[in-house]
Amino acid sequence: MRTGCVLVRIAVASRYLLRPGDLVEFDEKTAVFSYHRVMSVQLTVEDLNTAVHAALNAWNQIDGTPLNRLEQLLLVQEHRTAMAEDLPVTLRLATNDVLHTCLEELALHDQTSAHILTWRYLDGETVQAVANRVHLGRDQFMRRQRRAISALTQIIVDKELATRDARAREIEALLVPPSYDRLFGIDDALQKLAALLLSPEPPWVVTLTGIGGIGKSSLANAGVRQVIRHFYYDRIIWLSLDPQPAEDQNPPVHPLSYADLMVQLAPLISSNIGSQTPPPQRDLALQQLLKSFPHLIVIDNLEVATDSHLLTHLHHLANPSKFLLTSRARPFSQVGAFNFPVRELPAADAIGLIRNQAHTIGQRQLAQAADALLVPIYDHVGGNPLAIKLIVGLTHDLSLPQIIEELTQVHLQEVEQLYRHIYWKVWQSLSQEAKVLLEVMPLSSDTGIVQAQMQAVSGLAERQLVNAIQELSQRSLLEVRGTPSERRYTIHSLTRTFLHSEIIHWPQDKSR
Repeated sequence: MRTGCVLVRIAVASRYLLRPGDLVEFDEKTAVFSYHRVMSVQLTVEDLNTAVHAALNAWNQIDGTPLNRLEQLLLVQEHRTAMAEDLPVTLRLATNDVLHTCLEELALHDQTSAHILTWRYLDGETVQAVANRVHLGRDQFMRRQRRAISALTQIIVDKELATRDARAREIEALLVPPSYDRLFGIDDALQKLAALLLSPEPPWVVTLTGIGGIGKSSLANAGVRQVIRHFYYDRIIWLSLDPQPAEDQNPPVHPLSYADLMVQLAPLISSNIGSQTPPPQRDLALQQLLKSFPHLIVIDNLEVATDSHLLTHLHHLANPSKFLLTSRARPFSQVGAFNFPVRELPAADAIGLIRNQAHTIGQRQLAQAADALLVPIYDHVGGNPLAIKLIVGLTHDLSLPQIIEELTQVHLQEVEQLYRHIYWKVWQSLSQEAKVLLEVMPLSSDTGIVQAQMQAVSGLAERQLVNAIQELSQRSLLEVRGTPSERRYTIHSLTRTFLHSEIIHWPQDKSR
């Protein structure tokens, strides 16, 4: 029992239907905040005003309805998590607690309105009795009471919005930091993805598919951040898998299996499931948890084609929970996953990205160039965001006509060949310090590493490190994440694959 909390309850016992001697038990195990689907029903301010009036009318009622318990409010949900059981009296207590707090705030700037609502609803006095107290006729009083309820509703709205914003920021801080400052050409895709994830109906497994560098992870990240603000899921989990090596790499790598995936995923879903938990018990515990409380589980960089049974297993775990996957491979049709292809950017958005990237890395002339000068980039690399960024990064050392001329001469047909060619051009343009730093970056996780760690593993002096970071960032080889007070750095999965297959295990003076 948390004594401080109980004392507060006793102090206002007459307000909360508690008789002398009644105590509200608090269990530390249940005093854990949990995100409930409080946004499944959207309320307008007018709707909430009606609900607040209903809640005031029901102040002395133990039983209630979702409307007069204000169950759609996160404020109320938070108060419920501090209570031991979802009994009718404790549900009403949570609602009354919110109302009482907001009435106290109302009294700070409009004492008469607070008195009217307190006397009329909390103390149960008649309309005429309260009207006499404030020296108003009945009709005047009813208008005054409506204004008081509206004022109270506005305070609740302000507190609710502040609470939602704070909780959303807490969840967002647990996600992989975004690698973008602005996204282009995804508005429609983002709207469709959010609708799929917020629907209480199938599909339960959604797979974002597309070629490397097309922006699957960025779309997933943006979609999840949009979903967070709806508080539809109890928990949101993001698992980033290591990128799959090239098919011709030696030694061959075994495809990821469902068992391998669960070893990584299970501890993230529940701390009670350890690495020593036998697979049958582990899978049963996960299934019970995911089917009891809606989770959104994002698995980034999952090559689903490597195990045709993996998605079938995920389906058994889903509903109401959902899985969002990103993969270069389209899932087999028989497993029932929803294939969500991520398309290349159209020309207008590709040119917008070129200008934005040029501005970001300080290439102002390129950012302000006429469309006619920029269209050839789109013509040769398509609307692939990563390829566009790498090309823009090359303009630090080569003129744009030079770059376009070389792309015209090599006649690359496959996207993988295009990337390999661009990466080699970028690699050859780097200083020795930048090459040294880039070679150790595969050690970074998806959340990134800080400068002190980069210096320790690279052996570069502080000034060399700073110069190398700036150089790699300008060429779109480093992704900058974190906060202004702590920058973290990582690399794109394709950059990681290029380094593993082309640089780290091969002589560095290899020419192409």
